[in-house]
Amino acid sequence: MKNRRLAIAGLALIAGLGLTGCGPGDSTSTGATGSGAAATQAAEKLDPAADLAAAVSKLGEQSVKIDMDMAGALSMTGVADPKAGTAKMSMDMGALGKGTKIEMRKLGDDLYMKFGGQIGDMLKGGTSKKPWMHIDAAKVGEGSSFSLPKDDPAGTKAMLQSVTGVERVGANGFKGTLDLTKSPRFNKGDQLKSLGDKATKIPFTATKDSEGRLVELTLDMSSIQPGTGKIKTKYSDFGTPVSVEAPPASDVEEMPSQLSGLLNA
Repeated sequence: MKNRRLAIAGLALIAGLGLTGCGPGDSTSTGATGSGAAATQAAEKLDPAADLAAAVSKLGEQSVKIDMDMAGALSMTGVADPKAGTAKMSMDMGALGKGTKIEMRKLGDDLYMKFGGQIGDMLKGGTSKKPWMHIDAAKVGEGSSFSLPKDDPAGTKAMLQSVTGVERVGANGFKGTLDLTKSPRFNKGDQLKSLGDKATKIPFTATKDSEGRLVELTLDMSSIQPGTGKIKTKYSDFGTPVSVEAPPASDVEEMPSQLSGLLNA
């Protein structure tokens, strides 16, 4: 059980950072630029915070592809259909051990998870031969890194709650700061206390496309610890078909209560 707690703690820390975006040393993409100076002047008339909120809200209108990378420590790719309540994500967490991967499939209230590599062995304790675990998605709390909410599978809307300042950069760009102590995904227990004021001033950049949809969000975590790198999420292929199937029943077991509780830790 101790090993399981250590495994989930590592997963929660990295996934909590990773599900909102990432990538080391990248500059902010400017996305579509509209009609140049005219588009910039029109955008400048809008309140940047409201404009960014509108761009984020559009992520709940269409199916979308999500790609994320966190300085090589974690990468995630997948698709989600917010209206259908379906999502399929694959996370590679090589920093936690060779072959450490997580696959997640969400169909309405059913969430299926498959843990691979060393982390899978630790979580299962070598007692299960079935590759998939099932849990009622309603039992995974809003602040969990694995909640995959219907209209916010990458946690971006939740992250917007921690924005403390937004400025405009051209027609389609934004920059500002986040206060992670205001985010339920980050502010769990005493995790952030040791960081002091550093946790309240995390720089971010964001980009929308010509249709007003958020296409990139980057958090610069180097202010917390030099060399940490950037967390970047990209959104693309809006309207892409999303097909998610439940694993075969013979390959699925219910997630043990002691493990499901740790997902919310």
